[in-house]
Amino acid sequence: MKKTFSLSMAWLHTWFGLYLGWLLFAVFLTGTMAVFEHSITHWMQPEASIDRSAPLPSFEKQLEVGQAYLEQHALREKGSLWRIIPAGERHPTLDVGWRDKGKNHEVALDPYSGQEIDIRETEGGEMLTHFHYTLLAGIPGTIIVGLAAVVMLVGLISGIVIHKRIFKDFFTFRKQSSSQRSWLDAHNVAGVMMLPFLLMITYTGLVMQPLVFLPLGIKAAYEDPRGLRADAVQSFDLPYVGEQAALLNISSLLPRARESLDVVEWVVIKNGGDASAVVEFYESINHKISAVANHAAFNGVNGELIGAQTEWRDSTYIFRAFVGTHVAVFGGWTVSWLYFIGGTVSCGLIATGLVLFTIKRRKRPENEFGAASGCVYRLIEALNVAAVMGSINAILIYFWANRILPADLAGRSDWEVRAFLFTWLASLAHALVRKPLAGWRDQLVFAVALCWLLPVYSWLSGQPNLLSFLQRGDGVALGVESTIVAFGVLLAVAVPKVSGAMRGVPARRKG
Repeated sequence: MKKTFSLSMAWLHTWFGLYLGWLLFAVFLTGTMAVFEHSITHWMQPEASIDRSAPLPSFEKQLEVGQAYLEQHALREKGSLWRIIPAGERHPTLDVGWRDKGKNHEVALDPYSGQEIDIRETEGGEMLTHFHYTLLAGIPGTIIVGLAAVVMLVGLISGIVIHKRIFKDFFTFRKQSSSQRSWLDAHNVAGVMMLPFLLMITYTGLVMQPLVFLPLGIKAAYEDPRGLRADAVQSFDLPYVGEQAALLNISSLLPRARESLDVVEWVVIKNGGDASAVVEFYESINHKISAVANHAAFNGVNGELIGAQTEWRDSTYIFRAFVGTHVAVFGGWTVSWLYFIGGTVSCGLIATGLVLFTIKRRKRPENEFGAASGCVYRLIEALNVAAVMGSINAILIYFWANRILPADLAGRSDWEVRAFLFTWLASLAHALVRKPLAGWRDQLVFAVALCWLLPVYSWLSGQPNLLSFLQRGDGVALGVESTIVAFGVLLAVAVPKVSGAMRGVPARRKG
């Protein structure tokens, strides 16, 4: 009975791991990149790379500049919403935005001069985040990713069941043994090392989408699903009056806001220019695991405190702790890099599992699909290449498209996304034409070239690059481009391994 259960779990782990591995690799890779979403967005808008050798203007000064710009450019109408996000450690520009008639407007300002920066249109790191949990397909994509996460949990549990010597396997890596054994050891080591991280990241990812995965439970308590948020977040809005009134200097409210909030990060102005204007200060969520944004609201005309929310329901603290744990908003750069490394190793776990599947079955193609086994496994090999290398190259081509496409191209961000998606199709077509190991080698070499030549192209085309980022003291952009180059080094290590395997295949067949 025990043997039967273990074998059943092995079958479940193997086949579910294969089918979902193709999707999960892309989901985990984009999620890993999304840890630095805002940094990637900044790098993809190199025009916003400002000389940071001088200290940033004070928070108060930046609020004054942002307010002056909004009062001059933003519409004053019922339901208007203005936003000011001053520059900081991870946010190099002073960003202002407003919404009118359902359309959002975003403008980046130089925090030193207050001048508008003409930046290229791009979805930046936000596209990677959206792909991570929606596959760029809205609610249907979110459901698919959610179901894949459920299967991921099943795969993790079944993996624990079938590996009885799980902790012994962690210290076992037989590099000089057969390729199958080496891949298995690498898969086991990565799996054991990342098991707590994988369980946490998968479960919290599911919990973050209650409206999608628990709609009936929420509907039983709320006729309108938005009531769930209304119960958690206090609203301090004032009824719209329809009378023009001058907005006070919002920077004068900052000292009083800081009496209630620890670290103010951004400001929202509702109904700006009307007698019902409300100025709301929001606290940074970057220093706490439970990502609740404490906020304090003031009358935008007379400066009276309307209210502040610094205490939340226990259920809200718990839910937002799941959110904060998943998106790594706490702990600064240290936690962000730990999540990035954890996500990279997790991608390696999935990739080694996919490769191991095909290595094990090259010796026995007739056992599972009969006469069609050769064709089936050939397709699986191609899908493995497209899933792993296609995902990597799709992101790199997305970065290249950002640098190559004209800055004033209409629909520029859409063309970047099209390049991202088209790369997958090209990767699959190439993998189907080439032999499996040749496909791996070709696309690995291509990825290395993309990583290493990107800074060179930026330099030759006169765009900001590693050297200019260093000279300007733009550590955010410098870190992104340096990581791309370092990732190329990591991929380059695998090229001779694959080339060696290609030379060794004929020899083993003859022997």
